[in-house]
Amino acid sequence: MPNFLEVSPGLLFWTLVNFGIFLILVARYAWKPLLQALEQREQRIAESLNYAEQARREAERLLQEAQEQLRVAQQEMQRLVREGKQQAEAFLREAAEQAEHIKRQKLEEAEREIHRQLERAYAQLYADVVNLVLEGTTQLLQQTLDSTAHRQLVESFLAEVARHN
Repeated sequence: MPNFLEVSPGLLFWTLVNFGIFLILVARYAWKPLLQALEQREQRIAESLNYAEQARREAERLLQEAQEQLRVAQQEMQRLVREGKQQAEAFLREAAEQAEHIKRQKLEEAEREIHRQLERAYAQLYADVVNLVLEGTTQLLQQTLDSTAHRQLVESFLAEVARHN
């Protein structure tokens, strides 16, 4: 069985010669393309990192802008809600004032109508009293005076009574 740990000088020489030729061939034909490929890969990685950093910064900027727009929109919404409440309160106040005004007008109209009706009732009562007094005096006196004289007599009597009250 062959011993793998034994060193043979001829084999060592040819192995070194082969390795040297391989290094020369690699250095002449493959070294530059390998270095270029590595440099290109390094550049692509650096560009990707730069692009990723720019994208991160842009995303942060957009996030800040969105947050600012959200804050502005919330402030605008709060302002609109406040204005809406103020307008609703003003509308309610105006409606209450208008209702109070209408109520006062209706009460005043009702009072005026009551006074008119009361004056009519007093006038009717006065006329009825005059007629009753005339009839009563006619029956008491058992005489017939003309109705204008009776009316004047009763009206003067009632006016005198009104002056005393």
